[in-house]
Amino acid sequence: MNRSQDLVILLGAGASAEAGIPPSASMIRNLERLLKDDASWQPFAALYNHVKSSIYYSSGLRGLFDDDVVFNIETLVNTLNELERNEVHPIYPFIASWNSRFLDLAGTNFRQIMRFRAKILEKLKDWMCPEDGSHGSYFGGFRTLQQHLTYPLRIFTLNYDLCLEDIGRDAFRIETGFQDYGPAHLWDYERFNDSPTSNDPNPEVFLYKLHGSINWKRDDQKSLYQVKQVQSVESRSMELIFGREFKLEAADPYLFYTYEFRRLTAEARLVVTIGYGFADEHINKILSQALRRPDGPKLHVFTKTADVSTYQNQLSKSLELSSDRLTVENRSAKNLLEAPDIGELFQALIPNDPDPFDGAT
Repeated sequence: MNRSQDLVILLGAGASAEAGIPPSASMIRNLERLLKDDASWQPFAALYNHVKSSIYYSSGLRGLFDDDVVFNIETLVNTLNELERNEVHPIYPFIASWNSRFLDLAGTNFRQIMRFRAKILEKLKDWMCPEDGSHGSYFGGFRTLQQHLTYPLRIFTLNYDLCLEDIGRDAFRIETGFQDYGPAHLWDYERFNDSPTSNDPNPEVFLYKLHGSINWKRDDQKSLYQVKQVQSVESRSMELIFGREFKLEAADPYLFYTYEFRRLTAEARLVVTIGYGFADEHINKILSQALRRPDGPKLHVFTKTADVSTYQNQLSKSLELSSDRLTVENRSAKNLLEAPDIGELFQALIPNDPDPFDGAT
């Protein structure tokens, strides 16, 4: 097996938090402050309160309360997106009437919902691109790691930010599926092959952005390309997958990335998660399927937790995974990636090759 497939790394929102990019739940708190204190946001306050209350009410009907209710920026934006569809939604003909209070707040043709969703997505650009990019310099630890292992890293991320791309240099190439910026350089799955298909040098990192990116756009033929100026991406055309139930889009690159995540986790010896809270059931199912194979990989989780033992037991139960296949380490992304011995640390975690003569008579 190709050595680059020994290791799969999965990044969650916690990986970027110390770079100044708020996790999804923190974005909600920031949004609520804007709705309270900022005059340009206050016209949407009543609509927000109604939608949030409805989400909690729906969860309560299913027996979910308090911290068991999943409400974050993704839940909110996805709900607004579904409401915005109005008459084109497939369930619309089956609804006798909409809540009268909601109709007042949604405005004519649900335009207030459209404006609110667009305003949130515009703000998301600011959250994804903090003014001081130096706070994300700890992502340079992936350079140290790759130089120690000497083979390309396979990194999957659920984040939309550009923290990892920002460490790319001429001598450290991060493959994202694009040869360059602009509509002349469309996304191409063949760039993720082990053997280069162009004159580009072999990459040090293959980066798979499972839920999209803040700097992606599509042309009139729906072909994907990347841009340098994030502000040029209009809110209604942002290439981001929101919501817990809509992670798998019937289009590339999402189908390709999901397939690659399934394939590579099944072939790996070690899967490492950094800052991932295991709140995405779609990702968890793919992970669990790979980890439960008799020849499947081990899972090592880097996360911030006050009780490693309890967290590990809960995770083992939810993934239906035996304790010997799972380890949890209380460590932040910044602390891990700034460790001078990160290469040795990962090398020690990767299981050794099985002895081909083991058990021979």
